Amino acid sequence: EQCRLCSTSAGVAERPEKATKHKVDDGNILKRVLNKVGFAPNAKARLKVTSHLLYETVADKINYVAFFRDFNLPNTFNSWFLVTELHVWLLLMRSMAEGSETGEDGRFLRNCIVEAMWGDVNTRAKKLGAHNPSATRQQIETLSEQFQAALIAYDEGIMSDDRVLACALWRRFFEMECEDYTHIERLVKYVRKQALMLDSIPREQFIIKPKVDWHDLDKCKI
Repeated sequence: EQCRLCSTSAGVAERPEKATKHKVDDGNILKRVLNKVGFAPNAKARLKVTSHLLYETVADKINYVAFFRDFNLPNTFNSWFLVTELHVWLLLMRSMAEGSETGEDGRFLRNCIVEAMWGDVNTRAKKLGAHNPSATRQQIETLSEQFQAALIAYDEGIMSDDRVLACALWRRFFEMECEDYTHIERLVKYVRKQALMLDSIPREQFIIKPKVDWHDLDKCKI
């Protein structure tokens, strides 16, 4: 099966220090955003609300513990970011299918999702690094650079064969330290499956009334 493949990396300019603060642990985000924009009176405001709701499907619904356990990842902030980054990239790819040109819905939605992610990253990092804000800023700056590179590598991988995608995942997600190829093979299968699932979501369900039912990692075996 083929899915719509769109580059996610071109023109992503959001930097973490400019991201809007986003607290995932606040379960009332929809109410706050809707109040701020006056119940989303225009298209851009609605897309901004959508971007936060889509990001929440990652931060709140992905089973991070399963990824740490099954792929032997340490339970650290960096591992959390690697899992988040992978799923955010998948959302960005689907978003760009709604229009990749400047001013189009897909491009704007992609940028807003990235902004939501960095808002969450900033919030979490500041909590963890309250005693050393300078080091925290440096860590986030490093993650920002790595994120840009990851988008390019993942884009190339998803548009190529499984070997290219496997190499991208090995270099970024596993940080070149995975000795069990079955882990990489499983993640390749997982990514392809999620990409097809996202591609099957109609515009209304993705943008107007966002709903993403991510496949469970535990059900994605090789």
